[in-house]
Amino acid sequence: MFIYKQFKNLKDNSGKNQKSLASNLSANKFTIRRTRQIVKILAVLFIFLILIGTTPTHIIGETTNGQNAEELRAELKAQIEALSNEIDKYRGTVREIQGQATSLQGEIDILDNQIKAFELEIKRINLIIGGIESDIQEIELKIKNLEQQTESEKIVLSELIREIYKYDETSFLEIVLTKENLSDFFSEIQSLENLQLGIQKSLNQIRILKQELGLKIGELDEQRNEMIALRAVQETQKYSIEKKKGKRNELLEETRGQEYLYQRLINNKQADINSIRSQLYILQGMGGSLSFENALNLAEFAGAATGVRPALLMAVLSRESGLGKNVGTGTWKVDMNPNQHSAYLSICERLELDPDMMPVSKRAWYGWGGAMGPAQFLPRTWLGYESRITQVTGHNPPSPWDIGDAFVASALYLANAGAGAQTYDAEWKAAMIYLAGSNWWKRELWFYGDQVMDLAATMQEQINLIR
Repeated sequence: MFIYKQFKNLKDNSGKNQKSLASNLSANKFTIRRTRQIVKILAVLFIFLILIGTTPTHIIGETTNGQNAEELRAELKAQIEALSNEIDKYRGTVREIQGQATSLQGEIDILDNQIKAFELEIKRINLIIGGIESDIQEIELKIKNLEQQTESEKIVLSELIREIYKYDETSFLEIVLTKENLSDFFSEIQSLENLQLGIQKSLNQIRILKQELGLKIGELDEQRNEMIALRAVQETQKYSIEKKKGKRNELLEETRGQEYLYQRLINNKQADINSIRSQLYILQGMGGSLSFENALNLAEFAGAATGVRPALLMAVLSRESGLGKNVGTGTWKVDMNPNQHSAYLSICERLELDPDMMPVSKRAWYGWGGAMGPAQFLPRTWLGYESRITQVTGHNPPSPWDIGDAFVASALYLANAGAGAQTYDAEWKAAMIYLAGSNWWKRELWFYGDQVMDLAATMQEQINLIR
């Protein structure tokens, strides 16, 4: 630095007389005064950056009552875990009873345990939502405190700058002469380099802080979306409870609590084979429906090629349709992840279809939409299965909107997820993976797997009657 070198030369010549030194300094008075102003401004900025660089870190790292907050989180986690364990007991009881001989009491016990599990699941989700709401409030408070602190420091900065201008006219020579010796003055100049390093460190801290806040804001959005989704799951659970209660009341009314009347009811249903064969099996995303028997034929064809139980395959596709008020209601430009666009356009081009006219799913809370046809495959996933679908169906290229291709694609996917083992746990997990992919383990989604397996059991009973 030019000025620093000038000062160092002055220090080396400090043995010269004071008058000569003052004369040399006066010759550079204008340049030196500018340097003094820069030093002052940098010092003020350094103070300002320290204030806004350390205070927000303190805000983010602590809460008003951090220890109590952690205790509350631990207590909430324990309550959620306790409810989860209780739910698992009811689910286990249902599975145990389902493995026994069919009886009126057994059927009532199944419905009772399912109702209790659903009710506890609603309570568990309430606790999760409460925790999310608390986290949202905490993040919002941190952001608000940061904004307030920044505004306060802006006021401090403006006051300090006014003070700089107040003393701006002070003679440089006066400043030098107020020091007892020149070494004190040169020490202050030497500290400028350290000051600059400190400013750079503070700027890095602010940059990191802004990145952390960006992540927090993104996390806030995710938590809000998850909370909305959990409330939707609760509504589904409430609907399931009412449905199970209605089935229980209807069963008791028809049998009047008598086992022999229940067995007669079962026998009457077994005799009605023709109605089972002709009942409608409705799938979204294909623009129509087919009979139960025709759907079973497709499922058996796909099952023979993949090892997946036809009843499970039909239950998954039927449940997807039942879930899917959003199935086929989205558009690829809005609801599909952009990284799927090229694959989607490729599929439509080879099938000679207008991409703007084909139905895809609307975006859901657990991820992007854009899934195609009854099987609800994403474009890139479909491309990964195309050759295997062609090997089974002979269609080249296969279409995600073709019912036969969709059955085979679903069976292949379920087989990859382990459904070929045909055990309860393997099929349940495969159904969960089919719904949510890598998020299959989230407990708030487990109702889906339970409902698929419940439906699969019902369909298996019907299949056993007509085969």
